[in-house]
Amino acid sequence: MDEGIGKSVKLFLIWCSLYFATIVIGIIFGRIFKNIEIMKWTLVAGYLLITVLFFGKGYVKLTFGRIKRRMVWPAVGVSVLIAASHAFVLFSALSLLDVDLLYQGDELERRQQFFSGIAGALNACIFGPIMEEICFRGLVLDGLLKTRCRPWLAILISALLFALLHGFGANFVTAMLFGILVGWLYWRTGSIIPGIIIHITNNSLTAIDISNQTNTFYLIILVVGIVLLAYGIWWFWKKPINDSATS
Repeated sequence: MDEGIGKSVKLFLIWCSLYFATIVIGIIFGRIFKNIEIMKWTLVAGYLLITVLFFGKGYVKLTFGRIKRRMVWPAVGVSVLIAASHAFVLFSALSLLDVDLLYQGDELERRQQFFSGIAGALNACIFGPIMEEICFRGLVLDGLLKTRCRPWLAILISALLFALLHGFGANFVTAMLFGILVGWLYWRTGSIIPGIIIHITNNSLTAIDISNQTNTFYLIILVVGIVLLAYGIWWFWKKPINDSATS
């Protein structure tokens, strides 16, 4: 096995071990103290330690890669634009098609309880997205791109693994599409930062309730969202890359 991909596999296994160990410890603490908030804060602490470990040790580089220095702040702004337009395109499309996400009924209520409060918000909107970008783009996709694997195939594989983490049904499809989008951005820029910004913004926007609107409303934001999303992708394709730089 190539040394580069071997290291990526090793780090991926370490990430998985630490990630699932954090979840198990959180569940144990929650049951011992019979308090879900203790469980959530345990996860916050574990996710923070994993994030510090992978960035602090340089296992995943927190740099802007090939994005030109003068384009860094515009790239941040366009990343937020892509996240917002993606979120509203997704929600409006599902609403127009009358498609429900995977989590319904009691399961939806449990998830809403888990992600409520400060600790829940930190897990869902900050550390969860960062952790997933570290794994699926910083480790999996980066490792595949260092092999002879074609970029499009590497992006699809990393997106597939990302989608599997989010379950099946409509959630699988939406996570797959999201994984392809941020995977393409990682390949294009050599940076994990746009994906982190998009992931954090996208998850944060899920708290906004635009349900029970008319089909005309959903159609308008769908069209506007598609236009803005297309512009954001075009911008990253044309504007910010220094091809002579290394990632």
